[in-house]
Amino acid sequence: GVKDAFTLERAELVHCPPGHPDRAVSLNKLACRLRTRFQERAQMCDLEEAMELHHAALVLRPSGHPDRSSSLQELALCLSDRFDSLGKVADLEAAITRGREALELCPTGHPCRASSLHGLAQLLAKHFRHHSATANLKEAIALEKEVLQLLTPGDARYDVS
Repeated sequence: GVKDAFTLERAELVHCPPGHPDRAVSLNKLACRLRTRFQERAQMCDLEEAMELHHAALVLRPSGHPDRSSSLQELALCLSDRFDSLGKVADLEAAITRGREALELCPTGHPCRASSLHGLAQLLAKHFRHHSATANLKEAIALEKEVLQLLTPGDARYDVS
């Protein structure tokens, strides 16, 4: 069950001590599992730990690392969740910043560009809903239009609903 999965993820992290080549992957996996548990149980300690682990993974994925953009996107999602729970605008703004950083690492042709565009668009739309910043809504729409240009009908990620 869930408890077994956490035990496994934590054990995997223990077997990937600092300096181990798979440590960033283990940090990321456990962080994602903690975020999922936060979404199920709403225990802030899970989200805080997930964010700490994502920060640690980012240290191991410096500029130029192929997985840096996904770590930035995951951290942005955690910050957005914390904004949803606590309402601190600084969290949403930090999420947008991380989303922008992730997108910069996904130029045209990058396989993660569509998901980075969509993630940032969702954050900007959320900012608009809470602060009526029209520029954010316009940017979100432009980003989603680019997403639709990158995907084709029938693609599992192509959902215009």
